[in-house]
Amino acid sequence: MTPFRLRRVLAAALLCTSLAAAAAPDTGDRYRVTTTMKMAGMSMPGSSTEVCTAREQPVSAQSIPKDKNCDVQNFRIDGAKASYHIVCTGKNAMTGDGEMETLPGGFRGSIRAQVEGQQMTMSYEGKRIGGCDFATESPEAQGKAITAQVCEAQLTSIVSHSMYIGPKAACPTYKAKFCANVKRAMDENADPARFADVDRKFGKAIWDAVEGCGGSRAAILVKACGQAESGGNLDFVGDFCPDLVPRHCADADPNRNGRFLVRHCADRARALAAQQCEGRGYTAMQSSPYRGFCNSYAAERLNARSADAQAAPAHDEAAPAAEPAKKPSMRDRFKSLKDRIGGD
Repeated sequence: MTPFRLRRVLAAALLCTSLAAAAAPDTGDRYRVTTTMKMAGMSMPGSSTEVCTAREQPVSAQSIPKDKNCDVQNFRIDGAKASYHIVCTGKNAMTGDGEMETLPGGFRGSIRAQVEGQQMTMSYEGKRIGGCDFATESPEAQGKAITAQVCEAQLTSIVSHSMYIGPKAACPTYKAKFCANVKRAMDENADPARFADVDRKFGKAIWDAVEGCGGSRAAILVKACGQAESGGNLDFVGDFCPDLVPRHCADADPNRNGRFLVRHCADRARALAAQQCEGRGYTAMQSSPYRGFCNSYAAERLNARSADAQAAPAHDEAAPAAEPAKKPSMRDRFKSLKDRIGGD
């Protein structure tokens, strides 16, 4: 049984009187609730917790906590006692029968549930131990306070965008604050070096946040490409701005932009290598004005060969020889011909 399902049943037991009609501000009753559970022939030790409920809470169907996938059925009240059937569907499916009773100075009840094919019985009893501030101490109020703390804490984490954006967002009221932080970060990310770093580290996660706030990767990239071009950062231009590459292949400085030429201007790189790099000894290369380019050219070629070697399948001498390929039948040959010429 998953912890979430256990918590659902526990919540139904502990908070059966916590969700009543609205109480007056700063008025509530604090109960110490003790629960015991039996499951599959096994009894678990009892545990106690304190719960703040609305003052003079009546027994009602609204007092049974449930989520959108749960349905309370056949709720009946007989004096101070109530009984009901609850059905929860979806990922955390369960069915159960519960009963509760209001007592002088407290309450008691039980839930018998079927969870993942197992029978579980939970009994609970609450005794009033004093007053409390229902507006701030009720389980619902405390849950909202914790949610608010988490929402505030993650506002600057752009990769946490699903908390603020979308139909399942846990913090939809914080979307404006979150998007303001996203906009500030994206203004900074228009810097080519920062854009490249963010794109490499976070990729889709950060651009989903940008799009959710009304921006786009493409718009930011246009700014970054402009800055890279004006600042002579041709490596960034080659990696992120392919439309700008052709205009710089002819005038790129071989020593400053050797990587750019080798990776994105193959024709010029080969011509320069043939003229300035090939056949030169170590001493001649050290004094060559094209030393930087030749080093870049050699490094890129070495990287390419290493990548090709890793991609090539290793030869296993112990592996059996592959069987000769069978000649395609006349039917297969005819079908292949039809596919190539667009026949039906």
